[in-house]
Amino acid sequence: MKKYFIYITFILLSGLVFNSCEEEYTSNLELNTDVTISQFSVNGVEGVIDEAKKTIVVTMPDGTDVSNISPEIQLTEGAVITPAITSGMDFTNPIDFTIVNGDVYSEYTISVTEQFFIGFLGTAANVAGITEDDQQAAAQWFFANYDNGKYISFDAIKNGEVDLNDFRVLWWYNDSERDLPAIAHDATVLNKMKEYYQNGGNLLFNGYACGYFWTMGRLTNTYNMVIGDGLGFENSDVWSIGASIGAHDMTAHPIYKGISFSTDGDGYKWVPIIGAGYREDHNYVMVDLAQYHGYGNADEDAYTAFTTSNKVNYIGVWGGIRDYYMAGVLELLPTDFFSGKAIYQGIGGFEFNQNSEGDINPDGVNAYQNNINLITKNSLNYLSQKN
Repeated sequence: MKKYFIYITFILLSGLVFNSCEEEYTSNLELNTDVTISQFSVNGVEGVIDEAKKTIVVTMPDGTDVSNISPEIQLTEGAVITPAITSGMDFTNPIDFTIVNGDVYSEYTISVTEQFFIGFLGTAANVAGITEDDQQAAAQWFFANYDNGKYISFDAIKNGEVDLNDFRVLWWYNDSERDLPAIAHDATVLNKMKEYYQNGGNLLFNGYACGYFWTMGRLTNTYNMVIGDGLGFENSDVWSIGASIGAHDMTAHPIYKGISFSTDGDGYKWVPIIGAGYREDHNYVMVDLAQYHGYGNADEDAYTAFTTSNKVNYIGVWGGIRDYYMAGVLELLPTDFFSGKAIYQGIGGFEFNQNSEGDINPDGVNAYQNNINLITKNSLNYLSQKN
């Protein structure tokens, strides 16, 4: 009998403890509430909501002032967003928002960007019609990396089939021949290109295309030029771009972002662009700069005269050049007449396709192709920024 009493007492006490614990952990938290953004728009343009990543991206037409945005948002009743959605919000940079409903919260990163295009210029009717190997490779790389890239033929410019004002940057990679194609000299084409540049359009010219800066009148000084247009040759040298311009370290320029430079014992900095093997040597560079301005190659006054008379940033030379003898990479700054920016890239060896010829590198694999790709990407991204 005593055993039964103890057992019954134990059960009763256990029930009391259980009930006590149950009461202690009863919660009044509101956990069944919705903290999602079901709609976010700006001037009727719907944002793309990625619920998994908790991001919203609104892509507006180019020219939209993203520093003065008045969005519309749809939340579940009872949800509160911080910071509050108001008129005239600054979305120059993405904004992190927190939504709270009851005792539940979530966070979203919302971006408002402008849709813009980059044009790839060429003489062919379309990309498929490009025959020169480096231009083909450049186009393939470009369209694989830029969803906002569009091909523009010079004939389309002449015939009014394209509005250049729709583009922030025009890239012309010309590796075909030193004499610019006749269509580029066509009066209608030339006037439209000049008007685009005058009105703030930006340009990236590679190789022989650099000559167009004189055609348009942006460059006027008549320096001696080294223009290589031979078939090419093979050797074991590594060709490079020097970013130490005399006493000036230009490695911080935006076109070199992320580039790993080699540094010589004297502090000279350079980046390799093409390795051993076959190369075409298609330079379009200015030489005897100091002499043109009446100075010695090492005179600092030569640097000042060159940069001020041309209104440029002097950012690249043949690897190994340690004075102001020549220039191969420039940033052409806006002038009173031309409001756009431009990059002049005339260094030979800046090839998108190292030829698979000869015995040294029969496969044509350029160990430094990534440097060419990155400098080009940096140049396009830099020029894509609004002036």
